[in-house]
Amino acid sequence: MSKSLFVAVAAVVAGVVVACGAPASSFTPSTEDGGTGTGSAGGGAATFDADAGLSGLPCDVAALLRTRCISCHRTPLTGGATMPLTSRDELLAMSPIMGTYAARSLFRMRDTMAPMPPGNLPPATEVAAFEAWLNAGAPAGSCMAPVDAGVVTLTCASNRTWTDRYQGSGDMNPGMACRACHAGQNFNGQNPAGQSELGRQYWFGGTVFPGPNEKDGCLAAPPAGVSVEILDLDGGVRLTMPVRTSSGNFFNTTIRTAPTWLPYRARVRRNGVVVSTMTTPQMSGDCNLCHTERGEQGAPGRITW
Repeated sequence: MSKSLFVAVAAVVAGVVVACGAPASSFTPSTEDGGTGTGSAGGGAATFDADAGLSGLPCDVAALLRTRCISCHRTPLTGGATMPLTSRDELLAMSPIMGTYAARSLFRMRDTMAPMPPGNLPPATEVAAFEAWLNAGAPAGSCMAPVDAGVVTLTCASNRTWTDRYQGSGDMNPGMACRACHAGQNFNGQNPAGQSELGRQYWFGGTVFPGPNEKDGCLAAPPAGVSVEILDLDGGVRLTMPVRTSSGNFFNTTIRTAPTWLPYRARVRRNGVVVSTMTTPQMSGDCNLCHTERGEQGAPGRITW
């Protein structure tokens, strides 16, 4: 599927999309300042173990940042994020609105209109753990494992996966690099047998997911009304691809070679509303070459709705 598109969202935690073949693409998010994603602690009384002497955060909070936020909220910033969230000092810095970035992050984790992380609100237990830390005065921690953007937890929100592997279908192998695979290439070990299907080697294609670190093969099952638009540099819409509600895949069947109007930009619409726009022009339409489980070529992860 396609190579560089977008990934939805607002601004806080994983704002999202980037693309291959160029420096990390910037998407213009649809909301103001930033926030953060969700943590990984259980409910009840917060336990402030420790985390990174460099970050100054407890383990619960650092795990939240590591798995949900710093794919974009890091240094350098990516995916439309407007501030880093890799340390206690950065979280306690003042936001343009709503107090500290930590307070703003908590608000966005409960915001059904513009959720952070993008796509769906985090579990209530994780939000409660972050709130407990904040209400306790945001105590410092000193865990041994530093916060780093390279450690992410892979997910599959639908709990359903594609099992037919190379059986022809518009829903096959969500998350995998479609054009590369159909050309017989073995990108990231996705096509070890080197099978090819040149008749389906469409120029543009990819997968839209509910979150930035969904696994290859996970059937994304987006809501109805999600589409991907390909724009020329003048902003004209050259191609609109509906996103399949059974898998999250999108592709065109009319463009098979490089269009003369490249480079392109792209955006995601949901029920007619633009939820993200890619600002860095791209030359390749194989979106999942960059928008992988963990992100390649500067992309922070998946394209999200």
